[in-house]
Order: sequence, then C-alpha cells, then structure tokens
Amino acid sequence: MSTLRSHLEWKAEQILGQLRDGYSLAWLSAVYEVPEEHLAARVPEWRERYASPEPEA
Repeated sequence: MSTLRSHLEWKAEQILGQLRDGYSLAWLSAVYEVPEEHLAARVPEWRERYASPEPEA
C-alpha cells in the first residue's frame, strides 16, 4: 500500500462524513494535504467499503 494511501485510510470514514456534510474534495484535499485527484480516486472505494448498513424496517 502506498504511503499516501495508508496516510488517509484510517481517516476514510471521517472524510466520507465530511463529504456528506457538504465539504468539497478541494477543501478536504487542502486539509489532509493530499492531491485532490487522490481523494477522488479513493472515495468510491471507501463508499463501497464503509457503506452504512441499510436500516431494518
């Protein structure tokens, strides 16, 4: 796993929450000091991996 990738992996759920709260990839890129392209590539993986379970009816 690349250093950049592992640098963010432990923050994935927090980043997804911030995206849901309306923060932009550009802003998060600046906050976490990683290229925006890197975040954009990771977000789909994280959404799949850390998907919220569907509430039971």
